Amino acid sequence: MLRIMFLGTSASVPTKTRNTPCLYFEHDYDVRFLMDVGECCQKSLITYGLKFMRINHIFISHWHADHFAGLIGLIQTMGLEGRDKPLHIYGPRRSKEFMDKLLRLGYYIRNYPIEVHELKHGDVIEFERFVIKAFRTFHRIPSLGYVFEEKPVLKANMEKAAKFGLKTGPLIGKLKRGESVTFRGQVINPEDIIEKVRGLKVVYTGDTAYDDELVKSIEDADLLIAEATFEDEDKEPYVYHMTVSEAVALAKNSYSKKLIVTHISRRYEGEGKDKYEKRLKEGFKNSELAYDGMEVILKR
Repeated sequence: MLRIMFLGTSASVPTKTRNTPCLYFEHDYDVRFLMDVGECCQKSLITYGLKFMRINHIFISHWHADHFAGLIGLIQTMGLEGRDKPLHIYGPRRSKEFMDKLLRLGYYIRNYPIEVHELKHGDVIEFERFVIKAFRTFHRIPSLGYVFEEKPVLKANMEKAAKFGLKTGPLIGKLKRGESVTFRGQVINPEDIIEKVRGLKVVYTGDTAYDDELVKSIEDADLLIAEATFEDEDKEPYVYHMTVSEAVALAKNSYSKKLIVTHISRRYEGEGKDKYEKRLKEGFKNSELAYDGMEVILKR
């Protein structure tokens, strides 16, 4: 099970209803991590009852302030609460330089280590049951998107098992472990019943212009979380962000199953929001406009 909370969905500056970008991920009630940390991140974590002391990994898409300004407060609060476990922070090149500067600001006590990891396109961070893959995005500064992908799991095809007279039990467990079993005088091999099932795939683009190269990393996502800062007619030349139509095109071209757009310009508050959302829904039926406090639950 994967739980995602949208803690900040605004572009560049907060509004009355939207904080700056922050996503909370919780996998199987165990591993918790953030993608981007806007300035109001820790207040949102508290507001929605999320256990921020159990967050051990933070992924920064790029070093514009609306995506990292919440780090200072969160790091200091973790120290005040007595954290002693390492905190891992990942980001594009120059992440070590920027984190070194952040950690030198002000006076405070921190009794836990912070480990900074600079990533590039194609790098993979291994967890027990899933991986995070970094991919190149197209912003005005070094930037990355991230793919969350569960590792394949072995499952018994119970229709095939029934043909052998097998039901759920210890013999199924042995087959999953790669052992052949004998049942009612017949030898059953793992490949007769056990199948490898693809896990969930969720993609977060961070800030980026549209480019066909993005499609390769996003392909077949169960959920694509894409920035869509502007309506088509409002985007100015040489702005490294996507429009609603470009986010829709990215979802379609990558065969993503669901699209949620975020990083919304403040100009689309009120009446502007309705027009924006209408264009989104007309372009991609299985889509939603993100809002602060939005919760998404995904299961295999």
